[in-house]
Amino acid sequence: MESSMNRRNFLKAAVASGAVLVAGGALAGCAPNGGGKGGSASEGDAVVGTAPVNFTEETDVLILGTGIAGMSAAMDPVEAGHKVMLVDKLDRVGGESFIACGVMNVAGSKMQKDAGIEGDPETKWQAYAPILEKKGETDDMDYKHNVYVYQTEWADRVASDYGAVFQPITDYMDTGAPTSMLLPGNGIGDMQAVLTPLQKGLEEKGATYKLNLRATNFIVDGEGTPIGVRFNDEKNNKPVDIKAQKIIVATGGFSCNQEMVSAYLPSQQRLGPLTVHSMGEGHQMCRALGGVYTHMDMEANRMSDLAQVTVWGYFSPQVQVTPQGRRFIKEDQSHDSPDKAAELELGYWWTIFDDQTINGSQKWNVELNMKGSPDRLVGPCGSLDELAAAMDVPAGTLKETFEKYDAMVAAGEDTDFGKKLFLKSLAAPYYAMKHFPFRYKTHGGMKITTDSQLTDKDGNPIPNVYCCGSTVADSGSDLSPNAGSGLVSGKAVVEALKA
Repeated sequence: MESSMNRRNFLKAAVASGAVLVAGGALAGCAPNGGGKGGSASEGDAVVGTAPVNFTEETDVLILGTGIAGMSAAMDPVEAGHKVMLVDKLDRVGGESFIACGVMNVAGSKMQKDAGIEGDPETKWQAYAPILEKKGETDDMDYKHNVYVYQTEWADRVASDYGAVFQPITDYMDTGAPTSMLLPGNGIGDMQAVLTPLQKGLEEKGATYKLNLRATNFIVDGEGTPIGVRFNDEKNNKPVDIKAQKIIVATGGFSCNQEMVSAYLPSQQRLGPLTVHSMGEGHQMCRALGGVYTHMDMEANRMSDLAQVTVWGYFSPQVQVTPQGRRFIKEDQSHDSPDKAAELELGYWWTIFDDQTINGSQKWNVELNMKGSPDRLVGPCGSLDELAAAMDVPAGTLKETFEKYDAMVAAGEDTDFGKKLFLKSLAAPYYAMKHFPFRYKTHGGMKITTDSQLTDKDGNPIPNVYCCGSTVADSGSDLSPNAGSGLVSGKAVVEALKA
């Protein structure tokens, strides 16, 4: 009786806030798990300003978000023959995954094995797990393990079954670049080569896409069991209700929601967001349903506003300097530079490079960024004096920086910052690109079970709702864990639909 009363009180509060809608009348009793026995909302009851529930479509699996996590979550259900619908608030598929750098850390994929690179995900996991445990950034090592292993499965499947194109590892494997990284098509930034085939392949297998629909509310039956989602049609500004047996929330992080950032990441509240669409709607909807946030105060990734340029250091030599021309960081880690720039309150910093980068394995992306950001580019410069003048930094300081750097290159050790990859000297003509630090991917998210089902404050699964990608706290920093987490949800939904 007490549990039933608490549930009814929760529903009253949720409905009053407009966070959850109750399907009453003829819709009662249609909960997928048989939970509904009659509508708790009386005929005529309504939330002010909210239209009555009117299901216009129905699907087996409803996925909120069409980024890499959402599309990956669709793979197993659609291949199992279930009706799958992916919905996005934007007028295009792909979310913010399409503009990502595309560096995917994977172990033991077929592409790597074909290139003669040894390793398997389970062995790599055994080495990685103690580091992860020490950091204390995950509440469920079993879930994290599954994400890690499935990202390798994902890479193999999207290549073999969907026609996704990855850059040949032979393009960079002998240059000193990490062979644990897979890159899309032409290299850094070419995510269309991976995501467009996945998008089309899912459609060919029966999945459907609905665009310009912004998820606003879960719809529950009289017992509080989620049975669908209300959307706002962004073109016509009217509600659209879709009924579903299982719902997967893959709406991304909250880095663009200033109120949430101020509440949970106050240290970054004055740092602008790199992207514009990660508003945390999925977080808020899940919380309104009784879900619980976890690790919301975990520092968000910082990134340059020229995000792809920060990744060049994995594949070619650069020297990064402050506005005064002093080297301040090792250049072979993409997030270290913006993190340090923010810590030092630099405002901006420079990446200096030469023809080794322009003609290297990522020349497609280098040309793309040089042409796309001419206001940030200086060069070619025939000398360090000329480069310093173009960058408006003291020539003496810049030349002193390079003298010290070249001496460390000659000695074979970066005694200042410990750089390992591409510890090589640069030569004229010199180029430089200016960066500004931005907030990127948030890490906090919903508390879930090992199979990614949303839980309440007591750890009890909330029926029919699953979360993946940046909506959860264990999705990692790059694209591949988001893809792996999507597979976790997709596999779990397939199993649940068998019951």
